Amino acid sequence: METTRKLATSSLMGLITVFVIGALPALAADFDGSAYTFASATIISNVRLPSYYLGILISGYAAGIAVFSLVGGFLFDKFSPKTIVVASVLFFSVFTITTGYSVNAVELIISRVLVGFGVGMFQSASVAFLGDANPESRGTGVMVWGVMAGLGLVIAPYIFLPFHHSYRMPFLISGIIGFVISVIFYALIPNIFKMEKKPKNPLREMVNGYSIFPMLAMFFFGFTLLNVLGYFSYFLESVVGFTYGSTAVIISVLGVGGIVFGIPAGIASDRIGRKYILVLAITLIFLSSLLMVLLHRNILLYLILTIAFGTGWSIFSILSPAAGQDMVRDQVVGSVSGAVLMTFNIGGIIGPLLLSYLLTRIAFRTAFLYAAVIPALIALIITVAMRYPKNVKEIVNAQLKEELA
Repeated sequence: METTRKLATSSLMGLITVFVIGALPALAADFDGSAYTFASATIISNVRLPSYYLGILISGYAAGIAVFSLVGGFLFDKFSPKTIVVASVLFFSVFTITTGYSVNAVELIISRVLVGFGVGMFQSASVAFLGDANPESRGTGVMVWGVMAGLGLVIAPYIFLPFHHSYRMPFLISGIIGFVISVIFYALIPNIFKMEKKPKNPLREMVNGYSIFPMLAMFFFGFTLLNVLGYFSYFLESVVGFTYGSTAVIISVLGVGGIVFGIPAGIASDRIGRKYILVLAITLIFLSSLLMVLLHRNILLYLILTIAFGTGWSIFSILSPAAGQDMVRDQVVGSVSGAVLMTFNIGGIIGPLLLSYLLTRIAFRTAFLYAAVIPALIALIITVAMRYPKNVKEIVNAQLKEELA
């Protein structure tokens, strides 16, 4: 009987097919995220909401992802990953469209929360899918997600730019992309993922003395990333003083690093271990976010720093769940992936709310230092302290034997 794991381990072409199709949902998620990041200031203005709603909306989005990341990972371990991914991408597609057509605060908040529900489900299920299809190439597989996410980030601002104040079309395109991806995934991915006994309660096994490290590191990284996504457009235009066009160019390069360095980072993590690559990634995030706070308007420097931040983001956010997968039994890789992403998004809920509060008390740069840069430093310290039960090759061999047994 054909399974996804058999397809991914039997030939190079099968492996590529599984990795590319399995990562396609990232294109939709980050197209939506980038379009919203770039459009957020205009949306807030059109709906006539104060600027602190930027934090509320991004926290609502993160809340949706946080709740359903764990659900998606749990369902991956208990049921058909194919069904979970297809259904959640379709759900996402509906509400990314309604984001662009929201006309008041209630509609906008509901749309972003429900987009988060969909993203949370398919993000954890897809990352588990990519990491577990062929555990020997786990790092490479999950980083294909990073490449697809980078493509979404790069493409979205340029599609949005011609519409400027008429921002509905990019979100309609985001929904169409989601519908197309659902059809491709349904048509080409086998119904059965792997021949392995389903766990009775995977949630009991997902947290241990090793997996707690990527969970905690991602919690603090959530502060950093969601504050950048929620406020980057506002920061570049209103605080630093870049023009609308320059802001579009700067935001568009957020995905460049993931496209260029994602696969090499994944391959390196499969060969030398994931911790070294994770430390490098979070170091890039910390240094680039710190320098953005300190430097004044210089488009070349901001382009370099944005590429550096995007590179670290694309690697750290995806290799951290893969590290969690290395630290548990093969039967619960979905649940641990969901748990790592859930803690990240809990941080993503708290971070923007903290920044929103600080903005009522202190200047933006100082507030961003406390709410985004310092959490990145804490994530770096936790990642340096991360421990592994065995080396990566021993872990992979043990997980593959579980299926054979």
